[in-house]
Amino acid sequence: MTKRSLSPDASATRRRVKPVLVEHQPFQITNLEDGEVIYQTCIVVHGKCQSFDDVHETNFISVSSSPDIHNGTGAAVHHWPLHQGRWSALVTLTPGINTLVFQLHHAGGISSELRIAVSYLPLLQLPPLHLAILVAKDSPLLIDCPPAKYGAISTAHSSLDAAVAKLRMSAYMWQALTAEDFRQKGLGRRSFRLEEEWTPNTTIQSGHQPIPGERSVMGAVPKVHIIRSDKTVAELRDAQVAQQNPNGRDRDALHNYFETALATSGPPFESQCRPVVAGMLLDSHYSITQSMILGHAALGCHKPDGISLGIFGSHLAYSWPRFMEEVPACLTDMTPTGDTVGNDNGECDTMRGACFVGQGAFLHEVGHAFGAGHTTGIMARGYSKTWGANFVAHPTNDAAKNDAKWDLQDALKFRLLPHFALPGDEPVTDAVKQASVKIEIDLDREGEKTQDGKEGLRVSCVAGLAQVNIQNGDRDPVIHDFMGRPDRTSYTQLSIANVRQEFDQSEPLAITALGQNGRVRVIKNAWAMLLENPYVFVPGSDVVLTKRSVRSDDLEARGDHEDIRWAMLLRHRGQDGQLHRATSIDLRVGNMPS
Repeated sequence: MTKRSLSPDASATRRRVKPVLVEHQPFQITNLEDGEVIYQTCIVVHGKCQSFDDVHETNFISVSSSPDIHNGTGAAVHHWPLHQGRWSALVTLTPGINTLVFQLHHAGGISSELRIAVSYLPLLQLPPLHLAILVAKDSPLLIDCPPAKYGAISTAHSSLDAAVAKLRMSAYMWQALTAEDFRQKGLGRRSFRLEEEWTPNTTIQSGHQPIPGERSVMGAVPKVHIIRSDKTVAELRDAQVAQQNPNGRDRDALHNYFETALATSGPPFESQCRPVVAGMLLDSHYSITQSMILGHAALGCHKPDGISLGIFGSHLAYSWPRFMEEVPACLTDMTPTGDTVGNDNGECDTMRGACFVGQGAFLHEVGHAFGAGHTTGIMARGYSKTWGANFVAHPTNDAAKNDAKWDLQDALKFRLLPHFALPGDEPVTDAVKQASVKIEIDLDREGEKTQDGKEGLRVSCVAGLAQVNIQNGDRDPVIHDFMGRPDRTSYTQLSIANVRQEFDQSEPLAITALGQNGRVRVIKNAWAMLLENPYVFVPGSDVVLTKRSVRSDDLEARGDHEDIRWAMLLRHRGQDGQLHRATSIDLRVGNMPS
């Protein structure tokens, strides 16, 4: 037997490791330019940096701004995680020029630094989004909070003050998300502004938890109206008005209670003020015995001539951040929520999940208040998995697609509202608002269809075209995007010959056209449309009648109803069995009988 020595053999061949080439990526900001003018308080900044393999806790971004009204001793510094060479950070601005300082921390030191100056110009002439909390007349002024969230102070996340701070911070996050989403869609960095007041600044930790003996940190922060209801806690928590009770007798009652309380409180919540309101129901509560969230409703309604209100319960607010320093932790916390709080839609079993659903679903209802329907993205629960991807770079946010975005149709509708206006926007006229989207067959009126390629499918909208989507069976859709063009495109024409050659005629050909005003026109199957002539030629004359749709705008947008087909009866078989030509056409205009 041969014994091996434990001592290294210098003569032995050493193993060589092939070095891995690491591409250097500079520390940079990807969505904000030096000298840019911003029109909302809170923005989200995205950037890139070198990808590090070390423990992620030692690698982070720090952000500070100057001038800073947060405190008198210096700028508040906030830390944000980075992941695989990407980072994101929320920044609040003060009116005037803000110098933003971004520092890349690695291995215990600062490896890079960026400085940019941006100007914040608040548009105080525009109507704001109002924030309100409805409390019962005998409310204990507490919200649900699981033991895992108590910390050192049991009311830190469950008091009325905590609810106010959480709603403020969430509204800033909604504002930043919306502005960045609009920017990515080519609509400019636009968002709603928030009604503000001068009060202790709870959006930073030093303002939320002041040191005893020191003066409060003041600032302009979103105003939260406390609205006292004439209903008791028992009435608000009645299972018969709980929205999640399938057997409830009046599941819309909570929205009516909230709207009535707002109107009773006076300005700015009178109908003639036309406010848009995000309303929280403070007295929501998860009943363990009934396995139901009481005092909660996720409802939103847009009233152009009244109070537009989106409401949501407080039952998930325990998971929301109170101030800027808590945002990264709240969006990445995988701590189980436990059995004492509601698991809304089965997606709130972690603190992170509860934060995603709570903030995202509330914004969904605010979307309804601004006039959005159930489209895609945020308005189709797209927030439940990818909400955090809008604000932090983290391994838990590595979804292939971020669905926590506004649908383009909704964004275009919002752009017509004064809340989303930007300096330099063209005036929004009634003609632009009401312009319909048309999809028509464009032919030479001198005769029947030809095969010489002159036929076309004409898609048009006086307000301008945003997008044309062509879906052929189960294939990937063909999208014609007009959003990035410098000049507004009011129409486009598709060659019918090319359409027939490119697409499978054995499969339905659906065409969806979106106007710049958010109006939609849907053709369920263009092949059937192409079988018909868009004109009626009167034989023996030069009279040409154009067929027009008489469907409502709602039906035009849905495309799931069958059309009543045009029929041309210009000949009639007489009693003698012969065909006789029509000699006149009786056209009548008026209201249909009810």
